[in-house]
Order: sequence, then C-alpha cells, then structure tokens
Amino acid sequence: MRCILRSLLSLVFCGALATCGWAGAIPSPFAEPETSRTPAAKQRPAAQTLGDDIIKPSELPPAGGGAIETIQRESLAPLDAPAAPAGAALQPPALASPPAGAEPVRSAPDAGADPASTSAAPNPPSNYPSVYNDRSGEVARGDLAPVMAQDGTGLPYELWQGMTIEEVEKAIATLEIPPRSPALQGLFRKLITSNVPPPQGGVNDVRFTAIRVEALDRSGFIDEAAALLSERVAMPVNDPVLSVLAARTAIARGDRDAGCRNVQAINAGKSALPAGLKGQSILVRAYCAIASDQKESAELQVALARDEGVAESAGLSAIDAISAGSKPTLAKGQKAGPVDWRILELGGATDPTGLIETASPGLLTILARDPSIDPALRLAALERAAQLNAGRFQDLAAAYRAFGGGAPGAEGAAGQATRHAALFQAAQDEATPLKKARLIRSFLDEMRTAGLYWPALQMMAPAAAAVPRVPEIGWFTETAIEMGLASGDFGSVRTWAEFGGTLDGLQAGPQSYAHWLALADVVDPALTDGRGRHLDALQDQAARGRFTPEQLHRVVTVLDALQIQVPIPLWDLASRTPQPDTGHLPETGVLSALSAAAKKREFGHTVLLTMQSVGPNGAEGAHIIALGDSIRALRSAGLDSDARALALEALFMSWPRVTG
Repeated sequence: MRCILRSLLSLVFCGALATCGWAGAIPSPFAEPETSRTPAAKQRPAAQTLGDDIIKPSELPPAGGGAIETIQRESLAPLDAPAAPAGAALQPPALASPPAGAEPVRSAPDAGADPASTSAAPNPPSNYPSVYNDRSGEVARGDLAPVMAQDGTGLPYELWQGMTIEEVEKAIATLEIPPRSPALQGLFRKLITSNVPPPQGGVNDVRFTAIRVEALDRSGFIDEAAALLSERVAMPVNDPVLSVLAARTAIARGDRDAGCRNVQAINAGKSALPAGLKGQSILVRAYCAIASDQKESAELQVALARDEGVAESAGLSAIDAISAGSKPTLAKGQKAGPVDWRILELGGATDPTGLIETASPGLLTILARDPSIDPALRLAALERAAQLNAGRFQDLAAAYRAFGGGAPGAEGAAGQATRHAALFQAAQDEATPLKKARLIRSFLDEMRTAGLYWPALQMMAPAAAAVPRVPEIGWFTETAIEMGLASGDFGSVRTWAEFGGTLDGLQAGPQSYAHWLALADVVDPALTDGRGRHLDALQDQAARGRFTPEQLHRVVTVLDALQIQVPIPLWDLASRTPQPDTGHLPETGVLSALSAAAKKREFGHTVLLTMQSVGPNGAEGAHIIALGDSIRALRSAGLDSDARALALEALFMSWPRVTG
C-alpha cells in the first residue's frame, strides 16, 4: 500500500512540474499593449515572467516546423493570485494560434453560445488581449447598474466620480477640440452639457461652469455656452474668469452692451486670470474700447497683448488699422475667433471670404447664421464647420434645402458649397429611380473630395430610402449599404446586401456583399446574437489580399476589443506580418489610466482619456493598441454603443469595396 501511494505522489508531482514548465515557456506571438499586464506581473522577476516575453512574428517557427503547445499564458493563475472562490466555474484554456497547415484544436461550445460564433476557436494570446472581462468572484462597484441622469443625455448621474475639478480642467486643456471622431464628438458634447454634480473638490460649480463654457466655445457651441452661463451665473459676474467668458460669449453672439457691461470686473480681476485666458480678456477690452471710440485705450490693449506674448490674430491687426484711421484688411491664413470678427466689423470689414479656412469653430457658427453675409459664404462656413466636427449634418442638410443661390460666379469655398447645394436639391427632388441614384452618387463623390463623405452619407440616407431595389440599378447596392451604416440603419444594410447577392455579373454573387454584413453585425448595438455569422467573408477577403497588412491588424484589433471570437485563419494571416507601428499612440501611462478608469466606471474620466488615446486624427489615425484599448474601455464603462460607433469609424473608409 505504501509503495502504491509513493508511486501516485510521484506521478502527480512530475505532472505538476511538466505543466508549470511548459506553461511558463509558451510566449505570446504578439507584443502586448500596456494594459494587458497587471502591475504585479510587471514587477515579477524575470524567471517568473518568461511567458510575457515578446516574440515577433518573424521569430515564430516556420509552417510545419513543429507543434506549438496550445496552452494560453493568461489561463494560468499568477504566482501571487488568490485561490478561486468556492463554486466558481473553471474556464477552459484558450488556444494559441497554430502554424500554417496545422489542424486547429476546437473546444466544445458553451451552453447558450451563439452557434454561428462557435465555428471559430477561442481567441489565441495576442496583441489584442481582452483585459476588461476578468472577474474576481466579488461584487464590485462597476458591476452595479449606475443611476442615470435625468437630463436626456443617457449618461450616469455620478458622471465625474474619481476626478477633481483640477484634473478635469487639465485633461480638457490638452485635448483636440472638437475631436475628429464623430462618435467621440457626440459623446463629448453630451459629457459637457450633462446637468450633473461637479467633480470632487468643488465647493461650488463656478469653476466647473467656466471649464464647461470654455469647452463649448472651443467646440463651436456658442448658444449652448450662452445658455449655460445664463443658467448658472447672475450678472454682474464677480468671478474674473466667468467675467471674461460671459463677455466673450455675449460679444460673439452680437450683444455688445452685455459684453462690455462688465469690463470693469475684468480689469479688476485680470491679475487672477490664467495665462490662457489673459489674451482673450485683452481682446475683449480692446473691442469695447474701439466700440466706445477710445482708440488710445485700444492701442494700449494691443501693446499689452504683444507684451504678454499673445499670438497675432485678425483682431489685433484690425485694431492697428482702425487706430490709424484705415479700414482693416484680412491677411491670407490669419487666424480669427468670434471677437476678432466683431472687431473687423467695427472697422467696416464685411467680407469673411479669407477667414473660412482659418476661422475657429465658434466663428464658423457665427458666420453661418449671419444674415448680412452672402448665402454662399454662409453655406461655406457650415461646410467647414462640418469638416471640423463643429456642426451637425442635420443643420447642413437644412441649409442645402433652403439655399436659394449666392453671389453670381462664386469661386473657392463659396462656389464649391453652391455646387453641393444644387446637387443635394436635385437628388432630393428627382423622382425617376435611375436618375435619383446617379444624382445621389454624384453628390457623394463631390462631398468625398471635399472631406465631407461621412456627413454626406448621413444626410442623403432618407433620399436613398426611396430608391427601389431593382437589377437595373444594382450598382447602387454598395452606396446604399454605406449610407445605412453611416446613419445607423442596419436593417437597410442587410436588405441591400441580400439583394446584391442575387445579382448576376462579374462583381456580384451570393458572397459579394457578405463582408459588409460582417461589418454590420460587428457594429450594430441592437444585435443580441449572431455577430460572428459572416466572419467567413472576412477570411475570404483577407485570403484574396483585399486587406493590407495594416488593415488586417486593425480588423483583428476591433474584433478582439469587442470580444468577438476571431477566426483562426485571420489570426494566422495577421501573425505573418509585422505589427504596424503607425498612428497616434498616447504618452506612457495614459492607456493604463484608461483601463483603471473604465473598470471603476469613472465615466467622464473614461471619455476624456479615450479622446486622449485616440488622438487628433480620429479612429482611423489611432495606433491599433490605442484603438483596441479605447474600444475596450468604453465597453467596460457601459458605453457599448459608443464603442461600436468608434469601431465603425476605424474600419469604414478602408473597408474593401466591391465596385471600387
């Protein structure tokens, strides 16, 4: 009996050694993003982190060069991990990506799992780890449904938990506003306008109101800024920062009396102003001096501005001209904001043609609705605002419909806007299906050249709904699919894709538009199951070389970030090419902070860090690590629809087209 027990113990001991040895020696085939490893793992001795070593795809064994142990490093508990709680279900280990030609190992599907998704093996260890779905067995704060604000934004009441006012101010000051991502712009707008308590450390919300007003002004939302000030601030304003902001907003909206009413308060508190607002306060005082015909005082303000290092602007140059008794002129490329324009108006300059390209979002908003300006220029200002994500596509569509013609022979931005309006009206009014489809396509092509393709797809979607699905205009299928995706009409996407699959021809067939269905399944927030049912089409597109290596890595990043099982062939194809090193990657520590904020359901903090992570060029211009972590963070914070909208933006423009 004793011999038998000794033999059994020896077998168990040897088996444990073999398991631990192999598990520690299997590296991930992709480099890991910053957020994929715990702080404890980062501090672990080298002998304990062998599984975290980075192996480049070029260093992997060649196809057919030997079996790879299919044990996922993440499935093994860390050395210092606590024991699993009693009764907790054990998760099967995921599989490492096999070499080319090897038969993938498949696991039995979970009960209740999506049948269409079980055709792919569980995700292998990768550059795109899903690090937000771990569970400790305890009920955490983030697991509880948040109390929602009753202001119509759909955001939680405790929006700013985990942040101080100082942290919010610092974060917003460093952001590109408005963000180039339409999804993040909409989310940021709701964040700033949401009527919820201020962040921690706020005795009152005066300072927080100032931060929000500044953010709204930078975004071009002048009316929202004025409404916020009227709700929160009683005039005369005693706070020096709010004094400047209130005066600037009133002057921007054309209310000179209200803007100059509190100049004395600005003068009294100018020493307490932050550096970034001193230049604006000087410009406001100069405007009020010129408006009161106090030219010497205005000249003094200009000299003070230059001594303070305030950047040259159209307003400062205009004061020089007005003080000298001449009419101000606009230099090409000169930047201008709302107060600059009001100073130019005082000097008799009424043609803003030279300002369209360099105007701030706030000034574009003002020019777009100024009845004294030529309608074509107003339309051009609206288009420029849409390019910067400072305007809504609904406003641009309404302006196109109402446009009655501008100055004869308009050129430049005004002439381009006039042509766009004419095409829009023609496409809307045309009743013949074939002509209507052609006009819609012509309008979209023009808007793509102008950098307005995304809002054009959204504003033209209602007209496309009237186009019948008949073989004679089968070429219109992909255009209709694009409009459905941009406008969120996923039912239309699926209907058109199915119709396109019935067409005959070299560019059509049952699977011609299946990759579009795959994209719709991935980004549709209302879909409850079947997200992986069309992923085979992506394998086909990748095998045919329709994705560049960078695009393929981006696709795999998005799928993994959305916790959609990636087919093994896609993993294999991606692993054969180096990870792309292009796109915006935030400073060290930002992605770790993003992960932490999302897990703790710090909603406002998550949104601001996501904007910082994605960067100034939107989802398309983000590094794949930043993109994946941003999508995961939004989902972890409960913002799934916004995460999928960001994923769509990241993939849409580079998605393979059937018709070219």
